[in-house]
Amino acid sequence: MNEIKLNSIYQQIAQTINDTIPEEWSKVLMYGEIGDGTGTAFFFYYTTNSEVPIYSHDIPEIYRLNEEEYDKLWYQLLDQLKVLSDEFKNNNQEQWTNLTFTLESTGKFKADYDYEDLSDADDHERRVIWEYTRLDLLPESEYDKGILEEYLKKQ
Repeated sequence: MNEIKLNSIYQQIAQTINDTIPEEWSKVLMYGEIGDGTGTAFFFYYTTNSEVPIYSHDIPEIYRLNEEEYDKLWYQLLDQLKVLSDEFKNNNQEQWTNLTFTLESTGKFKADYDYEDLSDADDHERRVIWEYTRLDLLPESEYDKGILEEYLKKQ
């Protein structure tokens, strides 16, 4: 696989995330998923003065940003994840189903690829579990608590 091309894609993803966040941040964890004709992405970020992560899809409401501008950046992020997925396919690499991209304000980053079959998985359940395993966030609703309890029983 072409490391220069891969690093360029990673930089584009990082730049889009940075362009989306309207304040100083210290760390970002992004979940991305690309499937046949589908994709999703969201991230949580930590500001330099808070230990409470902010959910990316809350940015327009919190900061009174134009929803269309936010959506444009979100679709750009999805496009970049598709390019990353295609790079794996084009180089005959095992196709990942989802990834966690960790980015620090220092420029340090890490991409953790996952290869689990997501065909029967529920988007909401995956998010609840990802938030718990990656961010140590406990669910607030009873429904989400039930999802996490079932997940933990299986572990």
